[in-house]
Amino acid sequence: MVQDGLTEVRDVIENIRESVKYLKLSPSRLYKFNEIVKSLKLSTSKRLILDVPTRWNSTYAMLECALENKSVFSRYKERDYNYKWLPSDEDWKRAAEVSKFLEVINDVTKVFSGRKYPTSNLFLRQIWKVRKMSNDMSTDNRDFVKRMTLKMKEKFDKYWGECNLVMAIGAVLDPRYKMKLILYSFPKIYPADDFQRHIDDVRESLEFLYKEYLSVDSQINSSMNSATYDSNPSQAKKQKTDDFDEWVITNSDIIPGNKSEIDMYLDEGVYKPGNEEYEDFDALNWWKANSLKFQHLSKMARDILSIPITTIASESAFSAGGRVLDQYRSSLKPETVQALICMGDWLRQDFGVELASNKS
Repeated sequence: MVQDGLTEVRDVIENIRESVKYLKLSPSRLYKFNEIVKSLKLSTSKRLILDVPTRWNSTYAMLECALENKSVFSRYKERDYNYKWLPSDEDWKRAAEVSKFLEVINDVTKVFSGRKYPTSNLFLRQIWKVRKMSNDMSTDNRDFVKRMTLKMKEKFDKYWGECNLVMAIGAVLDPRYKMKLILYSFPKIYPADDFQRHIDDVRESLEFLYKEYLSVDSQINSSMNSATYDSNPSQAKKQKTDDFDEWVITNSDIIPGNKSEIDMYLDEGVYKPGNEEYEDFDALNWWKANSLKFQHLSKMARDILSIPITTIASESAFSAGGRVLDQYRSSLKPETVQALICMGDWLRQDFGVELASNKS
């Protein structure tokens, strides 16, 4: 999606790319450039980065570094008459707009792939950030901004035209959001005549999934209760009400006995952790702490929130298999391979060990 948008603004960053390439091809040129940085006493510690045109994140890194050193390029031009790619003031302004958009995408990517174990409640809000930025910039009067964002929106709509229910339900199961994020973001993501249908789909799917979990748990509890009552007939006797019970009914707000856990969860206010705890909030731990209150819903939340999302190419997901299956261990059962990969991942997490590729 991002790469498609950048193809529409190649001319915007061409002079910056050629400038960086020209400087990095010669150690003496790069030395002169760095000397100017020192003489200007710039606070930046970033070195010039030449991007790989097919990787948008490297283009973002190149623009970010170049923009911090933009005053150096004009000074360098005074010392090197062979340097012909000095970006104009308009080029710098355009590059700053492109970099601002890529920064949002980069932050979202870090949430998806930078954290070790992101849970599915995080995804919808990040996707919404991208959508909001593209919506805002698609109405820009400048042609290059409009061309870039419209191309990205076209690809965004291709993949997100229909509601991703796992992502939406994951957001609902975050006690900080519940249905509020859905009600807020969907009217801005989908057309005016279609957003309510997607909201209804989320609520209906939530109810359907909850009933499935409730059905399974009810069958288990029914068989256990049946065995208990068979051995203890006295427990099956109906309890009589007394004066206290009648007083409680008269003077208290009674929660209907047929009110489901999901209705109680959604009817309660959203959970607001402290400012320091907000970013590090762990939804799974919250459901674990409230598992007695929401016995069935907490099981559903555990399964939904643990569904991962990845921005890694699909072929990379299978590279781990080569480290487990070799010529000496090529007959392992799939269950054994899965257990070995999971155990290795858990042990690395417990002991703070990272793979060499992650460290680099």
